[in-house]
Amino acid sequence: MSTTAAESGPPAISGYRRADGRLGIRNHLLVLSTLALTNRVAQLAAVAEPGCMLVAGDMQRGLRGRDALLQERVIHALLRHPNVGGAVVFVHDTPARARMQEWAQGCGRPVQVLAFMEGRGVGETVQRGRRAIAEVRAVLDTQQRSLGHLGELTVALECGGSDATSAVCANPTIGGFVDLVVASGGSAIVSETAEFIGAEPVVRARAESVRAGADIIEAIGQREQMMQADGEDYRGVNPTPENLAGGLTTLIEKSMGAVAKCGESPFMGRLDFAQPPPGPGLWFMDTPFFSPVSITGMVCGGAQLTLFGIGVFNPSAVPLAPTIRVCGNPSTVRDWSDAIDIDVSMLVDGRITLPEAVDLLRLKAHAVCDGEATWAEHWGEGQVIVPRESPAI
Repeated sequence: MSTTAAESGPPAISGYRRADGRLGIRNHLLVLSTLALTNRVAQLAAVAEPGCMLVAGDMQRGLRGRDALLQERVIHALLRHPNVGGAVVFVHDTPARARMQEWAQGCGRPVQVLAFMEGRGVGETVQRGRRAIAEVRAVLDTQQRSLGHLGELTVALECGGSDATSAVCANPTIGGFVDLVVASGGSAIVSETAEFIGAEPVVRARAESVRAGADIIEAIGQREQMMQADGEDYRGVNPTPENLAGGLTTLIEKSMGAVAKCGESPFMGRLDFAQPPPGPGLWFMDTPFFSPVSITGMVCGGAQLTLFGIGVFNPSAVPLAPTIRVCGNPSTVRDWSDAIDIDVSMLVDGRITLPEAVDLLRLKAHAVCDGEATWAEHWGEGQVIVPRESPAI
């Protein structure tokens, strides 16, 4: 009997093969509002198609410099994301429509662009949007899943509500799965630069090269200086009250627990916000510490799946990429049973071993890649948030 490459290589998963070769584990019809002014018509158009993935945030006009660059990068990354099968984009005016249509020609998927100011009233604009959504949906409905493998994944790594169980249960479980992904040829992205303050020696020791370590340490130092600019020492206000209530006592304790979700793979280098990894392996992305912002950066960097280590409950997610929440706190698992995907609290009293916990996550990740909904998807949780460095002019 012959064996296919997928069968003889890394573990198989299924997904939607994109024109650029990447594998999407979802086939979202994205309805994207590129400006806050078009949010409402996008919402009204999307409501007619319950399966749409609506992203209508706080996109602004008048941004300059890095803020303008990041907003455009995020918009383009959302449309190119492997979990997006097609999109309807709402822009403000005719020049914006022309620019977006020209760019979208290279997306390799059906994208329709509507200009708000070309409408004949709100109702007519909403109806145009609904027709466009129906046309894109008809194309997506013809697309079929195909075989892929674990090494085609890029996973986003997050932790929140950290407590004493995070470093011994949820995060090491995620770290074990990260090592499987990287060993299969895949990528992982870890972010929240401030969460690495105090863990610099570990980063330096685990960097793939001297340059990679220096770049990451530089980002951590710059982030700490930025956070001290208002006269308040970050090391004095973190851990946060929920971290302290969960049993953490120092920032270094918290940072070392956060590093545990990275597994044993070396850090390949530093990424800017929403920058895709240039190759396989574990990558560090320089982002703010608020979970929805940092996850936005990693998902826009191409992550198809988010792994979230939970201590005290945290509802953060970005809807384009399914979020698997892993928790080792028995109280959190009990109180938030309809929001936690993997219970690894048995690690606390030795009822399971860490390899067994990693296998639980591996099985769940394969099921989610093959279409099983996570709790965050069930509840429709998540948002896309772009960081800002200065006010709009």
